[in-house]
Amino acid sequence: MQMNVEAVVLSARAVSEQDKRLVLFTRERGRLFARASGAFRPGAKLSAATEPGVRGQFRLWLADGAAGGRVTGGSVLDGHPALRGQWPRLTAALFLCEWMDRWTPLLHPAPEKFDLLVRALSALERHDVAVVRAAFLTQFARLAGYGPVPGVAETDLEDWDFDVPVTGANAPRVGEQVIQFLAPLLDRPLRTLAHGRALAAFSTKAKAMVFP
Repeated sequence: MQMNVEAVVLSARAVSEQDKRLVLFTRERGRLFARASGAFRPGAKLSAATEPGVRGQFRLWLADGAAGGRVTGGSVLDGHPALRGQWPRLTAALFLCEWMDRWTPLLHPAPEKFDLLVRALSALERHDVAVVRAAFLTQFARLAGYGPVPGVAETDLEDWDFDVPVTGANAPRVGEQVIQFLAPLLDRPLRTLAHGRALAAFSTKAKAMVFP
C-alpha cells in the first residue's frame, strides 16, 4: 500500500553500499522502519532527506499491519542546517531522536510526541541546548505518563512552547534528573547520551587549557 507521511528520521544506518535502513517517526503511523534504496549513491535525491533529525515528506510502500516498508520518494521539509555545523547542538538533536526512538512503540501514533520532537529540534537551532533538552525531557515524561518526575519542579520548562525564550537556570540539573529517573527503565544505555557527556567533558577541559 502506497502512502504519503510526514516523518522525522530518528536514525539511519547502512545496510549495503547504496541503501539505508531508517527509523521514521511519522505523524500518521507512529514509529516504523523503512529501507531507502540508493540513498547512499552520490547525488541521490533521497540522500539529504534520510539524515537523522531531518523532517521530511515521504512516500512509503507499507503492507497493512507491517512495521517495515520501503521509501519510494521523499523531500526535506526541515533539514535544520544550523545544527549541522555545531557539535553540541547536533549531538543534542541526535539524543532527542534516540530518546524518542527508544521510548516509542512501533506503529503507535502519538501526534503530541511528534509535535514535541518537531518543536524541540527547531528550538535547538536558536535556543540554549540545556534548556531545550530539559524542556523536551520534562514534557516527554508527562506525555508518557511518568510525570511529575521526583525532584523536578520547573514549571517554566513544563509549560515552555519552545518559541519565546526562557532562562531555565536549573535546566542542566532538571535534564539530568529526568534522565536518571527514566533511563534505567531502558534495556540498554543511550549511545548519544554518552557521546554528549564526553563532548561536554572535552569542551570543559579545552576551555581550562592555557596555551602559550
